[in-house]
Amino acid sequence: MKIVVAIILVIAAVLAGGCISSAPPSVQPQASQTLTTPHGVLNLLGNWSGPARGYTEGAGYRDSGLWNGTMVVTEQRDQFFSGHMVIPYKNGTVRTEGFSGVITPDGNTFRLVEYDLHEHADGWIRSENEIQMIWIMEEEPQSIMVNFFQRMP
Repeated sequence: MKIVVAIILVIAAVLAGGCISSAPPSVQPQASQTLTTPHGVLNLLGNWSGPARGYTEGAGYRDSGLWNGTMVVTEQRDQFFSGHMVIPYKNGTVRTEGFSGVITPDGNTFRLVEYDLHEHADGWIRSENEIQMIWIMEEEPQSIMVNFFQRMP
């Protein structure tokens, strides 16, 4: 009988200790830890090309028509990527501008900023070979443009 009571007391003590103990503190990532790649991050490396449409202050509606811009992604590490934009103008000039971007944890959207101008973009990954970006240009003349890019072979 004493053995049965002792076993019951041990079991009760173990159960009570587990039920009333506090949960271990949550572990917060340290700044020095590397980020893991979110599931479904698309490899953006390569050339993307397509038209742009939008509005510019003082000029009104703009459509690039046959003058497609090109986004060249030259480096990607996990969800972070960088490269340069090649933007041809109808007057024959071409502007090349560096950028960096990040794919958000959902794997379907991204943010991008150009280095020299006050421009940034929100983007959507439509498929493995198609992305769309909305550019906001904050310098004068201010404008907002939508790019429809296809992956180039």
